[in-house]
Amino acid sequence: MSTSHQTPPPASAGSQSPTQRREQGEAGPPRPRPANPNRQRDKPQLSCNLCRRRKLRCDRQQPSCSSCLLRGQACTYAENQGLAIPHDNTAVPSLHNRIVYLEIRYVGGNHWAAILDSIADLKDHFDQEENVRLANTPEQSQDDNGGEPVGRPPSPHALLLYGTRRANSRAEILAALPPKNAVDRYISRFFNRLDLVASSAVHGPTFVREYGAFWANPAGTSSIIWVGLLFSMICLALLASDASDSSRGGEAEQLQINLYREKIVQCLIMGKYTKSAPYGLETLINYVYIEFMMGIDASKDIWFLLALEVNLAMRMGYHRDPSHFSGISPLQAEMRRRLWATVLLGDTLISSQMGMPCMINSSQYDTAEPRNLNDDDLDENMTELPPPRPETEYTTTLGIIARRRVLVALNHVSGVSASIKPTSYAEVMHVDTILRQAIASIPPPLKMKPIAVSVTDTPHIIMARLFLGHIHLTGEIMLHRRFLYAESTSKEEDTFAYSRKACLDASLSSLEIQDLLDRELHSGGLLHTMRFRVGSLMNHHFLTATMILCSLVYRRQTMGRQEQILAALRNTRMIWMRKSSTSREAKKAAETISIVLARATDRSSYSAPPKEEDVSASGKEVQNITNVDPSIALDDNGMGLDSQGMFRDLGLYSPDAFINPGVLETFTPPGLPSQSLEFDFGSAGLDGIAENWMMPGTNW
Repeated sequence: MSTSHQTPPPASAGSQSPTQRREQGEAGPPRPRPANPNRQRDKPQLSCNLCRRRKLRCDRQQPSCSSCLLRGQACTYAENQGLAIPHDNTAVPSLHNRIVYLEIRYVGGNHWAAILDSIADLKDHFDQEENVRLANTPEQSQDDNGGEPVGRPPSPHALLLYGTRRANSRAEILAALPPKNAVDRYISRFFNRLDLVASSAVHGPTFVREYGAFWANPAGTSSIIWVGLLFSMICLALLASDASDSSRGGEAEQLQINLYREKIVQCLIMGKYTKSAPYGLETLINYVYIEFMMGIDASKDIWFLLALEVNLAMRMGYHRDPSHFSGISPLQAEMRRRLWATVLLGDTLISSQMGMPCMINSSQYDTAEPRNLNDDDLDENMTELPPPRPETEYTTTLGIIARRRVLVALNHVSGVSASIKPTSYAEVMHVDTILRQAIASIPPPLKMKPIAVSVTDTPHIIMARLFLGHIHLTGEIMLHRRFLYAESTSKEEDTFAYSRKACLDASLSSLEIQDLLDRELHSGGLLHTMRFRVGSLMNHHFLTATMILCSLVYRRQTMGRQEQILAALRNTRMIWMRKSSTSREAKKAAETISIVLARATDRSSYSAPPKEEDVSASGKEVQNITNVDPSIALDDNGMGLDSQGMFRDLGLYSPDAFINPGVLETFTPPGLPSQSLEFDFGSAGLDGIAENWMMPGTNW
C-alpha cells in the first residue's frame, strides 16, 4: 500500500473546517475580537499564510516564498487568498493524478502512515517528494503495489483479480509441470519450510497417497483443482528457496514462479473454485500467500484477495465447528479446524496491515481449536480422534494452536481499536487481560527464549517463537497507542500510565526483534533458511513501532527513556537504509528517522520542538503529562496534532495514493461513565487559539 501524502482538493470556504483550511495553507475568516478602543490597529500581514501560521521566517518572495518552495506547498498571501499559485510544475498533478486525487480510501489510525501523517513537518517533506515522484513516474506504474525483492523484476497485478489467459485444456496445464524428481524436491521443501500453510493445507499421509496416484496417471482421476494445489506447493517452495532472492539464479526462478502462478489461477478458474470444490479453499489460501510473498511492500490487492478467501471459507461452513455437520469424518473435521485457524491468521494480520478492521468477528464463528496431533496420528479410516499429545511435545499442529490463541486475542484488540462507538478504558484493560492470558497459554516449546539458549533448536522453531512474540507486541501497540498522549482524567495520578508504558515497551521490544532478525537472517545466521518469512507484514509492524518512537522524540515525551529510544532509532535507521533500495516504505522510514534524529540533536533547520517538562532521568515508570504548558499544545496543534498531542485513531480519508488526516474515536474515561469524549484534531484557529477539543455526549 502506498503511504505517500497529498492534500485533497479544497472545498468552499464556507464548508471547510479549521483543519481543512490549515492543511491547505489557506487563511480562514478572521476570528472576531472583542472591541478594545485602546488597542492599536493590527499590523498588516506581510508574510505568507503558511509561514505566518507556523511562525516561520518568510522572505516574502512572490509568487512563492523560499519556505513554501522548499516544502512543495502552494504559497498564498493575505491579499490574494483563494489564488494558490503553484511554485513548480512538479507540484501540478497530471490529469490521471487528478482522477486518482478524488478516490477516497480509509486507513485506520493504528497504521504507521497515520502516525507519520500527524507530524506536519514530515508530512510536508513527503508531500513534496510524492509530487516529484508522481510527476516523473509513468502513469501506468502509479499504483501502490509496493517495491519488489532484490533480483526480481516487477511482478504484475494479482492474476485472480485482474485476469489471465485461460488454458485451452488440462493437458496444456500439465505440460508446465517439471519432471517428477524436481517436483519431489519442491514438495519436500514445502512441507519442511512453509509451516504457516503446509500443516493446514493438506494431511501429509493423504497427500502422499494422492501424489503417487497422480504420477501413476497424470491425465487420470486427479481433479484440476488438486493439480492447482500441486502447482501452489511448487511455487511456494520456489519462493522459499535459497536462490529466489539472490541475483544468481533469481531471474530464472522468477520465470518459473510466474509460470506456476499463472497455472494456479487457470486451475482455479477451470475447476470453478467458487462452487466449493474439494481443495479449492486450500489452493486459494496458498495462492494468496504466493501473491503476498511476491511483493516487499504492502499491496491492497492482497487484502482484496483475502476477502475472496474469507468469504469462500464461510460459504463452505468453515466458521462453524464440524461437530454441527453430519457425514464429516474425524480426519476431515480436524483438517477443517486447522484450515480455519489459517484463515483467521490471514484476516487478522493482513487487515491490520491495510489499516482496516478484521473481516471476521469472534462472535461469527465457533470452530474449535485443533488438537495437538501429528499427521501420523490421523488416519482416513478412523472413527474418532485420538486424545491430544501433551503441549510440551512439539507436533505438526502445535504452531497452529499457539498462533490461533494469540489471534483470537488480537481479534478482540481489533474490535476495540477499530470500533467507532465509545469504548471505556475498563474495556480496554479487559482486552489487555485477554491478550496477556493468550500469551501465557502459549505451549512451552514455543515460548520466547533468548537466542543464546536457542542454539540447539531448529530455525523453524526459533522463527515460530519470534513470530508469536511479534504478533503479541503488535496487539499491545494496537490496543494502547491511542492513550500515548491522552490527558489524564485525574489530577492525583496518571490515569493512562499503564497504556503509555505498555505502548513504549512494545515498540522498543518490536525493534529488538527486528534487530535480531536482521543479524540472523544473513548468510551464516541461525535463521538464514527462514529469511523468506520476513516480508511486508512483519516490516509493517516494525514501521509502526518506528513511527511511534519518532513521534515520542518529536514531541519530547520520552518518559525518561530518551537515550534508549534514540539508540533504538539509530539502529533501526541502518536497517531501513539497507532495505530502502527496493522498498519505498523502508526509504520513507529511513528519511523520517533521519529528520527526527537531526531535530533531536539540534542539527535541523526546523523550528524548535516543545520542551519536555515531565521527563526526568529517574527512570520512573511513566510521568504525568497533564501539566504541560498550554503553549506547547498550541505549537503542536499547528503541526497537525490536537491540543493534547493525540494522533488520529478513527481513520484517515485519502485519495487512493495518499494519506490525509482523520479523527480519533471516542472512549469513556474511568470516573466519567456518563460521558463520551471525542478527540477532534486540528482544532486551532489561524490566530493560534486552540478551540474546545472535547465534546461531551458525542456518540459515533
